[in-house]
Amino acid sequence: MISPRLNMRFNSLLMILLALFSMLTVQGCGGGGGNDTVTNADPTGYYNVQGTASVGDGSGGTLVINDLQAMVNGDRFIAISDANGLVYDGKITDITGNDFSATVSVFQDGVFLSTATLTGMITEGSNITGTLTGNEQGNGTIHNLLYALSNDTVAAALSSVQNNVNEGWFDRVGGGVQTGFAFAIDVKGNLTPGFSATDGVFEQCTVGSGTILPVTGTSLYTLDLTLSNCSVSDVNGDYSGLATMRIESEEAPIGERLVLVVSNTDFSLQGEFKITLSL
Repeated sequence: MISPRLNMRFNSLLMILLALFSMLTVQGCGGGGGNDTVTNADPTGYYNVQGTASVGDGSGGTLVINDLQAMVNGDRFIAISDANGLVYDGKITDITGNDFSATVSVFQDGVFLSTATLTGMITEGSNITGTLTGNEQGNGTIHNLLYALSNDTVAAALSSVQNNVNEGWFDRVGGGVQTGFAFAIDVKGNLTPGFSATDGVFEQCTVGSGTILPVTGTSLYTLDLTLSNCSVSDVNGDYSGLATMRIESEEAPIGERLVLVVSNTDFSLQGEFKITLSL
């Protein structure tokens, strides 16, 4: 026969277990909140050159941008208007669902202007919209950054950007309008110097060293380089950024563009680099 004391202990334990089960059931079902898991959007990729924005023009007016493009890798966010020499380069500080915020440095024609806060919405695999809060070129709205179809083309090999000393990448940079800046890329992704710009912020700069590497599973490349021999010594130094290939037409290499942005605290070198046979 089970003693009364043992029977009481058993009943007490059973009541405690039933109470715990009831609490867990209520927590799991109460108000339907148990399954409200927020999935954060992933903005990684290239956003093509058809993006639009309205920002300050530096003189109290409004600059309408129709060639905004962007590259996002991890928390690195870079947007470019090549026609206006503008770069927004910074860090995504938060993504909650489709909402995001970032802090960016604003550069124009190679020179740092100010910092700004960017807040907005990411529609994954489609577009980014946002509001810039800051001064002049760092104040306004990004109406639409469009996720590029080229994201389906993974940057799996360096052969897409590789060339040689007779076929380097060339563009006018840092507000320069005369002879541009050029470099070549070897089979290992090392950058080698070409000719130097003869005007602009990056006058006489050459690539002292540099490396470009594909980002796994994306159409992007990371890029690190050192500039040397610049006319203004403060421009010399280490830069980092992102790059991607953009095809303007089916007639390669004429239609190929290496969209490239590298920055440090004070300067940003950006361009849509083209193949040249003049190195």
